[in-house]
Amino acid sequence: MLHFKRTITWALLIFVAAAIITIFRPRETVFVPDGLCLLLWHAETRCHACLNMETLIRQTLPNYKDFHLIDLEYDTWVHQPLAAQFHIGTATIILVERKDRQNIRTRDLTADVWKTLHNDTAFTTMLQKELETFAKASR
Repeated sequence: MLHFKRTITWALLIFVAAAIITIFRPRETVFVPDGLCLLLWHAETRCHACLNMETLIRQTLPNYKDFHLIDLEYDTWVHQPLAAQFHIGTATIILVERKDRQNIRTRDLTADVWKTLHNDTAFTTMLQKELETFAKASR
């Protein structure tokens, strides 16, 4: 009987420990709100180009109040599920329209980002055009 009680005690302790770990570990998903979103993807350690891209986005986005800026690191485990969903492996911008927590449409700007990133004017012009086009299509 004593052996049985010890076994049950240890089993319960292991169960409680597993429950605590499950409750307090960081969530593996990222909340992306409904509406228009600009997903800014970059690495955890950022280069000059990525920092410049973020600066240009933050300067441009106030003119497009409908968009939520979501800043994401594609190489951190917390953002991995979302990065896999969008096939992210480099710094980029993804435009997303969401409704009822579902993606209605997306626009991957990777090619345009890397084509214009080293020219601030060209990048800003491209971003403005893409934001305007994406916003118009949602109305």
